Amino acid sequence: MSDVYADGIGNVRVAGTNVRIDLLIVGPDTDDDGKPVLQKKGELIMPLQGLIRADAQIKNVLNQLTEKGVLKKKDEQKGSEKLKKN
Repeated sequence: MSDVYADGIGNVRVAGTNVRIDLLIVGPDTDDDGKPVLQKKGELIMPLQGLIRADAQIKNVLNQLTEKGVLKKKDEQKGSEKLKKN
């Protein structure tokens, strides 16, 4: 087994019964505004059921972090609830 570090995710697409998620890292280059450019590091491929389970697990972790005060809910903006780090 190998671990892959990612700073975030990029493109997410469905291919048949699988979901393909691009894993991104902050690269050494910057854009014209001096902001770091994200680059694709790898791809996570999982069945749709795996995505549904992962979604539930991530929501559970976010709820726990919110309850512990590590994350704080912001006011609703444009119909979606956003979280910010304290």
